[in-house]
Amino acid sequence: MRPGLKALVSALLVALLLWRVDVAEVGRVLAVASPGLMGLAGLLFFLMHVLNALKLRVLLPELRAGRLLAYTLVAQLYALVLPGQLAGEAVKAYRLSRDEGRGQGQGEIGGGRIVSAVAFDKVTGIVGLLLLTGGGLAVQSARFGDGLLVGVGLVLAGLVAATVLLAWAPARALLLALLGWRAGPRREALLLGPLRRFLEAWRDQTRRPGRALLSVAVGIAVQVAAVAGSQALGLAVGIDQPFSVWGAVIGLMSVIVLMPVTVAGIGLREASLVGLLDLVGVPHAQSLALGFGILAFQVMVALLGAVIDLTVLRERRPA
Repeated sequence: MRPGLKALVSALLVALLLWRVDVAEVGRVLAVASPGLMGLAGLLFFLMHVLNALKLRVLLPELRAGRLLAYTLVAQLYALVLPGQLAGEAVKAYRLSRDEGRGQGQGEIGGGRIVSAVAFDKVTGIVGLLLLTGGGLAVQSARFGDGLLVGVGLVLAGLVAATVLLAWAPARALLLALLGWRAGPRREALLLGPLRRFLEAWRDQTRRPGRALLSVAVGIAVQVAAVAGSQALGLAVGIDQPFSVWGAVIGLMSVIVLMPVTVAGIGLREASLVGLLDLVGVPHAQSLALGFGILAFQVMVALLGAVIDLTVLRERRPA
C-alpha cells in the first residue's frame, strides 16, 4: 500500500473515531489524568526499550548495550515517520549492519549476521508478545471468548514453523534455487549473496537454543513492561482493569498495528483500543484518551531518537 493511501486510511480512522466519540469528554479525561501515573507509565515505556536493547544483545553479544539502545531508540523515530510498524526494524538492521558490521575492535561480526539477528530478535519478541497475550486471553476467556485465543495459538505455531523452516537446509536450498533461477551477476550480488549470508546466520541462531530461549524470556519481560505502562496510563485516565485484561488488550492491539495499512499505526491503534476495551465495558472516551496517550509517548521517544541520531550516532554516518 502506498504511503499516501496509508495516510488517508489513518486520517479516515481518526476522523471516524472523533465523529463517534464525544471529543469534549476525551478532553476532560485527559485534563484530569494523574501526572504521577503518567510519569510512571513513561518510565515503564522507556524500560521497555532498554529491555529491547538488552534482548538484541543476547543475539549480538559483541555489541555494547548502550550502542544497541541508541539504535533501538532511533528505530522508533523511523517507525513513526515511515509507513508500517516494521519499517523501524528494517532501518535498525540496515544502520547496524552499515555502522557496526566492520568489526572495529568487536571481533568478527558481518552485516548478514547483524541483519539476521535483528530479524530473529523481532521473531522472538513477537513470540513473547503472543505468549503474554495468550495468557491474558486464557485468564479472561469469559470476557473475550475462545476464538481469539485459538487465533493467537495458530499465529504462534505458524511463526515457530517458519523459524524452523528457514533453518532447515533443504528449505534454504529450495528458496535459493527458486530465486537464483536464471540469475545474473547483478542478482547474485544484490540479492542472492546477502540472502545466503542471512540464511546461514539464521541457521546459526537456531542452533543456539539457550540464546533463543533467553531472547524469548526477555521478550516476555519487554511485553510485561509495555502492558504495565499501559495499565498505569489507563489508571491515569480512569480505566481500572486487572493485568490479565491489559495483557490481552495491549497484546492484540500490538498485533493489529503490525498490519501495514496506516502510518505508524495511527488510527488503527486507537480504533482497536476502543473496540477491545468496549468488550470489558470501558467508555469509548477513556479508551480513545488512552490511545492518544500511547501515541504521545511514542512521539516523545521518537524525538529522543532523533536527538540521538543527530548527536550520538552522527560520527557513525559514512562520509
